Amino acid sequence: MKQILFIIFLLASLGVDAQVTSNPKIKKKSTKDVFINKVEITEDRTVFSMQFVAKTAKEILEEYLKDNPKEKEQLQNMNPMMRNMILQQFMQQENTSTISFQPTSYLKTSDGKKYKFIKATDIPTAPNRKDVEPGKKYFFKVYFEKIPKGFESIDLIEHDSDRADNFTYWNFFGININNPDVNAKPKTLAVTPKEDEENVEAEDFKLFGKVIDAVTNKPISAKIVCYDAKTQQIIDSVQTSKSGSYEFMITAKEVLYKISSAGYDGMEESFDVGAFMKKGSFQKDLFMEPVPQPKQQTEVQPKVEAKEEIKESIGVPVNPEKSSFKLDKVYFQIGESNVLPESFEQLDNLAAYLKENSNLKIQIEGHTDNQGDSKANKKLSLERAYNVREYLVSKGIAGNRIKFVGLGDTQPVSANDTEENRKLNRRVEYKIID
Repeated sequence: MKQILFIIFLLASLGVDAQVTSNPKIKKKSTKDVFINKVEITEDRTVFSMQFVAKTAKEILEEYLKDNPKEKEQLQNMNPMMRNMILQQFMQQENTSTISFQPTSYLKTSDGKKYKFIKATDIPTAPNRKDVEPGKKYFFKVYFEKIPKGFESIDLIEHDSDRADNFTYWNFFGININNPDVNAKPKTLAVTPKEDEENVEAEDFKLFGKVIDAVTNKPISAKIVCYDAKTQQIIDSVQTSKSGSYEFMITAKEVLYKISSAGYDGMEESFDVGAFMKKGSFQKDLFMEPVPQPKQQTEVQPKVEAKEEIKESIGVPVNPEKSSFKLDKVYFQIGESNVLPESFEQLDNLAAYLKENSNLKIQIEGHTDNQGDSKANKKLSLERAYNVREYLVSKGIAGNRIKFVGLGDTQPVSANDTEENRKLNRRVEYKIID
């Protein structure tokens, strides 16, 4: 949702069996500022990877004049000096747009059923809002309840109206997604001779697309190795050009991609093409995350100065080499992830420090002892780190300045042999990463 001022837990572990739709086709949407880059249906969630592009003053002016032809005509008929003065004033005004996502949003399937919003990352939920800078792109994810298999056209609704109360809401209608019902009875159980012929022709199947930078949304050069997922035999491989384009002719119904490119995290992704065989081809774009750039040496000295100031009120140093600090006054109920009110004073101090040092970025790290199930511990530590991050965001710290991870019981600072030692392992830390 974008505010119009001037003329707008969850990290699901996305397994390789997730149904993925890159750059889905959309029948209608309420704004040109927001894009759906990818839709992933995991074991228990429907996840949208989205981006918002903040307009520059020039783009806002062009759009306004396009939508208001009478005002455009008046400007054209003005004295050139007066017209230029008005346009300059328009361009110089500050664009104070903000964004957020509505927690009352939902997905709607063709049978009229609604699926609730769960969580958003890298964008606040209303009533909290985030300032955006003109011309910049903002990437975020939103999580909903899982859409049942078989629905391949859905709506994402933020509000019943596209515009209301000085806001533009992000409504998308007719989003085409890859979500076939693989458990439904195949039509080929009662095949006709004509259908048999179509199946034979579909054996020569073309799988094509582009490799894309997940941050810039631009194509990149990469190496792709395509395997038969069942036999693990290599079907084909290609080194793409800068256009990122690739194409494979396959007969397997399930394939596995292994993609690598200099400066990007390597990735594997599987794809079940069985449901698309009759179409003869399918476009599948592949998004790669760039590897974070190494920190410059000139950044080290400010961090050393920061450590001395942080020591007193917003963390106890635990690793001077890594600029790592323990939030020793942040508390949770045993087995719970909600931040207790006794923690607010230290977190308020940390938020104030981050506001004073707007160039700093941090990573929140949750830790547990080794009691109970290891997977449950990791989930709990992730939720605690996320809730600390959300508190800081609610105090005005931009979400893209705060990463968060859950490390569970993998990095103890003490033996887990007594309750006192286990208490030391149950902690939240943060480190300065930029």
